[in-house]
Amino acid sequence: MQSVRAFRNPVTWGAGAILLVAVVSLVLAYVYFHPPGQSKRVTFYTNDAASIRVGDEVRMAGIRVGKVEKMELEAQQVRVTARVKNDAFVGDQSQIDVRMLTVVGGYYVNLVSIGNTPIGDTAIPLTRVTMPYSLIRTLTDTTKITENVNAKPLNDSLNQLQQGLTGTNVEVVSAVVDAGNAIMSTVDRQRGQVTDILNMSDEYIRALSAYRDKFDQLVRKVSILTQTLVLYSGGMKNTIQGIATVLAQLGTVGEFYEAHRVEFIEKVQDYLHRGRLFVERNGLTIRVLRRVQNLFDRILNAQNAAPALLATDICIPIPGESC
Repeated sequence: MQSVRAFRNPVTWGAGAILLVAVVSLVLAYVYFHPPGQSKRVTFYTNDAASIRVGDEVRMAGIRVGKVEKMELEAQQVRVTARVKNDAFVGDQSQIDVRMLTVVGGYYVNLVSIGNTPIGDTAIPLTRVTMPYSLIRTLTDTTKITENVNAKPLNDSLNQLQQGLTGTNVEVVSAVVDAGNAIMSTVDRQRGQVTDILNMSDEYIRALSAYRDKFDQLVRKVSILTQTLVLYSGGMKNTIQGIATVLAQLGTVGEFYEAHRVEFIEKVQDYLHRGRLFVERNGLTIRVLRRVQNLFDRILNAQNAAPALLATDICIPIPGESC
């Protein structure tokens, strides 16, 4: 009877419910921090863990394979441990790249697997870990760039500039500013002239637009003339090349004449002399032949057997000899 009352006691039910909730919470917590199939651990080092939180996703090629398990602060760096799926291959030359998850915020760890040998328990060094943009790191790097700069010449230049802007030199600066204001006032007064110039430009453009048809005809005629010159330039080019070829061939004759000029002149004079003698003797020969022909004619006439046609009865005109 007492056991039944104890079973019906609300305190017992409350204690059992609390115990059940505690057990379920522990199981869920264990599953959350140790998901089934994610027993492989990957460790890497970083010198700036501001963008990493425990529970951030770990992705490979955009696919979620695990999450960040814990972070440990060491002397010069931060040791980050992530738990990934057992079937995710992580090579011994793998790289870590922490990227922004969304534009609003949030980050995730991108794991790039490189290498043929599993990484095992070896941690990924700082040289293969890339963190997102950090203003503090940027300012630190800027300080490193300027730490070797000699500031004394710059300080001297600033002091000289300060001295130059004291005393009467300040009035010079004021005068320069006043001159600039005067120039701007003049430009403002001449704004009407600028407007007139723009109006004239508009009128000129409208006139060109009205003359467009005639301008098109002029362009067509110029194009026809250009094409004609292009066509005839080929023939002119061939003609000039032909003349150059002839002159080149005549050059050989000229060289031969220059080398044998005296002998050539003597032979030409000899041929001319023989020609004159031939012409003179040819006239005598012709007269003798005509006398012989006349003699034969008289003989044939006496016998009444003259030929019907002789070669001398035919005249063929040639250059230099008329019938």
